[in-house]
Amino acid sequence: MDGKPTGLIVTGAVLEAAVEWKGCRIAFFTDDIRFEDMLRIYMFSADMILADAAVLGAMYSTGSFSDLSLQPPNALTFRFFGGTVWRLVLFPEQKFAVPFVSDPRGVTRGFRFFRRFRIEGKPQPG
Repeated sequence: MDGKPTGLIVTGAVLEAAVEWKGCRIAFFTDDIRFEDMLRIYMFSADMILADAAVLGAMYSTGSFSDLSLQPPNALTFRFFGGTVWRLVLFPEQKFAVPFVSDPRGVTRGFRFFRRFRIEGKPQPG
C-alpha cells in the first residue's frame, strides 16, 4: 500500500485495479489462467483486515477485466465475463445475506451470513 508491503497474502496473479472508498480498499485480481480466468474481489477495512471477498468466474470461461467505473455514492461497475456489466454495491457496515442464494450465477464466496458488498449481474448462459 502506497508502495510499501502490507504483509497480506491473497490469491491472484495480476492486480487489475484497486479503489479506496470511505477508508476501505477494494482490490481486483485475476488468476491469469487462459480459458479459465477468475476475478477475485477483496475488500479490506481501513486497518487492512479482510472484510469481504468474492470470486467471479466459471470453469472453461474466459474473462477480461475492463471498464471499471465509479458510480457514486457507493457502487462500482465493470465487465469481466458473460457479456455482463457487473455492479458492486459497497456497504459501510455488514449486512445480512443468505449464503449460496444471495449472489448471481458465476459468483462464489466463503460461507458467511454477512457481507460488506453485494454483486449484481446477469451473465448470459454459454
